[in-house]
Amino acid sequence: MELQRMIARFVAEPAPFTQQALYLARRSILDTMGAMIAGSETAAVRQALTVTEDGCCTVPGRSEKLCGRDAAFVNGISGHELELDDTSSSNLGHPTVAVLPALLAIGEEAGCSGRLLLEGFLIATEVTCKLGRICAKRLHAKGWHCSSVTAGIGAAAGCAYLLGLSQEQTSHALGIAASMASGLRENFGTQTKSIHIGKCAEDGYRAARLAQAGFTSSTVALEGKEGFLYEYADLREEGDEFHRIMASMGHDWDICAPGFTLKRWPSCSSTHRPVDAIMELIRINQLSAAEIESIRAGLGISALRELVTPDPADGEEAKFSVGFQIGLYLTDRANAPENYNRETIRLPEVQNIIRRTELYHEPRYDDLPSDAGVGPAFVTICCKDGRTFTKERAFPVGHLSDPIPDEELRKKFFTCTAEKLTLEQAEALSDAIMTMEKIENIRSLMDMTHS
Repeated sequence: MELQRMIARFVAEPAPFTQQALYLARRSILDTMGAMIAGSETAAVRQALTVTEDGCCTVPGRSEKLCGRDAAFVNGISGHELELDDTSSSNLGHPTVAVLPALLAIGEEAGCSGRLLLEGFLIATEVTCKLGRICAKRLHAKGWHCSSVTAGIGAAAGCAYLLGLSQEQTSHALGIAASMASGLRENFGTQTKSIHIGKCAEDGYRAARLAQAGFTSSTVALEGKEGFLYEYADLREEGDEFHRIMASMGHDWDICAPGFTLKRWPSCSSTHRPVDAIMELIRINQLSAAEIESIRAGLGISALRELVTPDPADGEEAKFSVGFQIGLYLTDRANAPENYNRETIRLPEVQNIIRRTELYHEPRYDDLPSDAGVGPAFVTICCKDGRTFTKERAFPVGHLSDPIPDEELRKKFFTCTAEKLTLEQAEALSDAIMTMEKIENIRSLMDMTHS
């Protein structure tokens, strides 16, 4: 198949960057930049900063300047810690936050233009997502965090593009990144999940820099006998399916089809389908907490594997609880980071809803095409008076089939940045990101990300 060579050639000679792909890239970058700024004061970021070195690269939302690899690491943590960043059906994970911090670090060091950064971003996410189409389901079944296992390779590809590496050097960067891949789903519900993303971005940065410095790797580190696909996912190529998937890189761009999902809620993406469906039933039927006897959500096995803490003990675990989020909704509390804490979780009225919410396995949502991601949710609300309401939701709000409008996305960005930037500063940064092609040097953009 020569998978590694195909990716290296794609990085050297990418498909045309369509206007739709560039537009969606700007939206995802805006969204994740907001998540980074919102996450910049979390405990996880403060802890990570204690093991970093100074340099010239920006930490959005903060005054510190870090060396490139540490900026990639810390910004990956800040962008993911509040679970506000986008997701990908193809990769069963987080496409933007896992690669953008590495690209920003290279971009600042090299003085890249906004247009070049956008192109590098599209390459990085495209490699990540097309690789995910091959192996994400198998990685997921084996307990890997798909985002951090595949996106380091994508980040390396994007960084190689920004650095102008040769096709041979790019192949080495991919091979180096393949040996760095890691991330255990057992750590979901803890701060280590965000470390996965930080390390992934750092690995992509480091792999490209090492290849630039002359380090080599196997030319078949991805597809070889003891390579990435086999050792991580137990995959050997059969027929021409892998070749077909990778040959489609840039035709269409994965950000366009099936597209990325931008989040409304600061929680694991596998909660969003059932939460959106339950909220819709409650709203349409004007149900109160006192009327509800039980809430059930049928999910595919991929979603159930991720929702490891339905009865959460703290804010980290609450990100994986459907019942907690419905508890917020039914008690008129915002589904926002400030409510993801022990005090809110322990409120009797919230606990009442958590105890009434049940997740169960719905086998018909297993083994669906990669475009379906973790699969739909089928929810049932049973009322104490005998009424029953049901709804199936194939995709959450924020998916391209039900997108968040640009103005609503800007409002989310302003909310995320409110503690760090004035509204005037946030509007200027938002405008700059949405017109990135005009930026001559990305350093000017990064200067706008902190007061």
